[in-house]
Amino acid sequence: MLERRGLLVAGGYLLFLLITSRADYNRDCKHFFNSTTANKSGTFNSSSWPGLYPLNSHCMYYFVGLQNERVELNITDFQLQGVYPQCQFDYLDIYADLLTLEPEAQISSRLLGRFCGDRIDILPTHIISTANIILVEFHSDSHRSARGFYGSFRFLDGSIYEIGTKSPNQYCQFTIESIYEKKGQILSPTYPGVYPDNLNCSYGLHGVAGERIQISFNDFSLFHGGDYCPYDSLTVYDGPTRHAPVLGKFCGEHGPVTFFSSGEHLYLEFITRTGRMGLANDPYDSSVDYKFNRRGFNVSFSFRQDLINMDKPAESQNMYHIRGTACDMRVISNSSRNGTINSPRYPKNFPVNITCIYYIDGHYSQDRLEKVKIKFTDFSIPGSMPDCNSGYVAIDEEGRPDARVFKERYCGPYLPPDTSSKNSRLVLIFNTDNARESRGFSAFYEFIPDYGIPGENVEEGKCTYLYASKSSKSGTFNSPHHPLRYPDNTHCRYIFRPEPGERILISFYTFFLGEKDTACDNNDFLEIFHSGRTAGDSYSVKHCGRRFPGPILAHKQLEIQFISRRNSKNSTGFEARFEFVHPDSLNTDCGGRVHSYGTGGIIVSPGFPEKYSSRTYCRWTIKASSPFNDILIYFFAFQTEGTVSREETTSNYGCQNAVLRLYRGNARYPTMYVEAPEEKCGKLDGEPFLSNNDTFELEFLTSSRALGAKGFKITWTEVHKEGVSCDFFRCSKSEYCIHSELACNQVPNCGRGDNSDEEEGCPTPFPKRGESAAGPAVSKFDILHIAIGASISSFFCIVLVICGLYHRRRLSPEQIRTRRRPFPPEQDTVEVRYVAADSSCNTTDRLLQLDHVGLNENGKAAVTSPLTPNQNKKCLPDSAVTTPCESPPPFSLKKQPSEGEQAIKTVDTANHKPQTPRIQKVSIV
Repeated sequence: MLERRGLLVAGGYLLFLLITSRADYNRDCKHFFNSTTANKSGTFNSSSWPGLYPLNSHCMYYFVGLQNERVELNITDFQLQGVYPQCQFDYLDIYADLLTLEPEAQISSRLLGRFCGDRIDILPTHIISTANIILVEFHSDSHRSARGFYGSFRFLDGSIYEIGTKSPNQYCQFTIESIYEKKGQILSPTYPGVYPDNLNCSYGLHGVAGERIQISFNDFSLFHGGDYCPYDSLTVYDGPTRHAPVLGKFCGEHGPVTFFSSGEHLYLEFITRTGRMGLANDPYDSSVDYKFNRRGFNVSFSFRQDLINMDKPAESQNMYHIRGTACDMRVISNSSRNGTINSPRYPKNFPVNITCIYYIDGHYSQDRLEKVKIKFTDFSIPGSMPDCNSGYVAIDEEGRPDARVFKERYCGPYLPPDTSSKNSRLVLIFNTDNARESRGFSAFYEFIPDYGIPGENVEEGKCTYLYASKSSKSGTFNSPHHPLRYPDNTHCRYIFRPEPGERILISFYTFFLGEKDTACDNNDFLEIFHSGRTAGDSYSVKHCGRRFPGPILAHKQLEIQFISRRNSKNSTGFEARFEFVHPDSLNTDCGGRVHSYGTGGIIVSPGFPEKYSSRTYCRWTIKASSPFNDILIYFFAFQTEGTVSREETTSNYGCQNAVLRLYRGNARYPTMYVEAPEEKCGKLDGEPFLSNNDTFELEFLTSSRALGAKGFKITWTEVHKEGVSCDFFRCSKSEYCIHSELACNQVPNCGRGDNSDEEEGCPTPFPKRGESAAGPAVSKFDILHIAIGASISSFFCIVLVICGLYHRRRLSPEQIRTRRRPFPPEQDTVEVRYVAADSSCNTTDRLLQLDHVGLNENGKAAVTSPLTPNQNKKCLPDSAVTTPCESPPPFSLKKQPSEGEQAIKTVDTANHKPQTPRIQKVSIV
């Protein structure tokens, strides 16, 4: 019975499997959507949509068009079980390049993609077949269901994808000839649907002699894999094959773009690849990039005979046609420094509805810069200014080809004005939209040297620039080509012209004229010509190397010259700022004329020792009392911005933002300052300077960018020359004769290395160099020795403390108590008496000193004063002058208290052994 019952259960289970298996196969389905005359579009969806599709489904959707048709699908709702792109459970496979419905065709056909999940963005926006068939295969498993999919379809005319003559046995290679088609459109396969991978399509356009071909991008969307389009691309060749010059290689998104062939041939090549996302481990990696827009392109073409024939030889060797444009020309500077440009077909009538741009480029390099100058010799464009709605010529001096930036349009019968570019390029645009035919224009162009210097170039072709206050109150000027290397063998002039009452303030931002700071005559240099208040005190200063010139303040016209030699190497020159300022805008509360009267004095910077301010100008003129005397100055303290020593820095140095100029005069011509002044800045330590005649002038100037520093304190002295009799003080080494009042005044007045005026007969000798009045200066070696000594002393102190603590711990408590000092017994007597001081002494605090301690006859301790009874004690009154006064007679603790005395404390010692009390300090008021 048990065996029969088991057989029945097994048989029932097998029957159940057969029934369920039969039911699963019944869920297989096929749907056909065929193109008919009346039915060219419709919708399709999964079973039970928008409800859940059945499990274990396997459905085929066939979309079949006529022989010359294409199929377009658009899926608008999508939700299948699974994770894209693995799709291990439910999925939708799409085949878009089937040629027949045979099962073998499906096996050999490329899969457009397998899709699942609920992201609609991973599906192609549009799906268009490469032939007339699309197959959609849907599969679901037995685990879970979802909403499914919904979409629309339509059948398209396939002739729009075949233009011209198709090459035999080739999918997308066409030849288009102008004798059959003058214009049309070229669509990428499956446009606007996603294009397939691994395409190699070509479109050859061939016209007749005299024709040119125009193509325009109406719509363009290819995958952008990088700047060089390594994946999908459309390449345009200016010729009959792919070996012709390339007009451009394109991918990504492009707006309307127009190209023109140079001749009668043009060739387009469209290539697509796979692996755009680089998912090498995924068998369906080619479908991952459908979220990118890949609709292909729509390009229109036309064969034109009205365009200019660009195959004619150019008028000169430096002019050529820019490929891909209708009539754009480029003129470059080479051996030919000038030439002529004409409108198309000049002197015949120009073509209408075209735009030609002329790019005229001068030389641009470190060794040579050029500008462009253009002059019209003939001009005839119908229209009236300023609108010029029927054609015009426009010029941009800054080299921008955008017609919106042009300041003015020119038309009519009159010649436009001569124009020069602001840099190395000048752009001329010729537009004939809606114009009436006329002969156009002819213009002469010329390349002139350009030095890249702002300002008014007053001598064309030469490096001469004018900076007038009437034109601009401030600005910059620089060496040629700055910040690039300036050219060799160049001579530039910079002229600054102020208005009456104005000053010229100049400061330098950068300065690099070679590595040598001396012998400027043999190197590149900058020479500044200073015009003084009179014709006699004009001078010039040359600067070279890396040393910054100090700020300059000129009272009248100023000229600066720059001269470069050969082999300038990497010198970048200079850049400076100029300002035309009124004296009221400067800080001039300082300076003036100082008359010596045979002595000396002190000069300080504004606010010393606080920081000076920017735009400060001070000028001191020190005049000796006799024309036979000189002026000696001594830098008692000096600290400003900058440094005059190259050893203190590895880059630029000099007095860039603050400078003190020393005008010593000329010994042969005492009234003329023909020698250049000395420039001082940074830190100076006690340096003396002697004038060459009876006058010494100092000029302090800060730029607008000065940050401020402590400034300076300078002492000056009138000195008598050698060989003159001296009725005052004669210096021992320099033999200068100075006023007697200047001796021992803690200021050296005898010159370098001579401190005799502060040493001979002076109570406090003047400190030597490197010392101060408080004593010798402490050097860094002294500080090091002090630190080492302090460290050693601290070490020994610590050792002693440790030893003491260790020794204390070894003592027993009894020893410690024995060594402690006992307190005085309570029976000991300590007696301190208050003595009223004499009224003549304003004593407020008196300290009793212990002379002798003992017991008196009554058994009490006695403290005696150290003064004997016959001694008098003196005191100081409140006044600053010391006046002696007598103190009251001394007292002794052995005497009975008298009037004026008071017993402070008494302790009985009758029952104790007498001990000597210890009195440390008693203050009596």
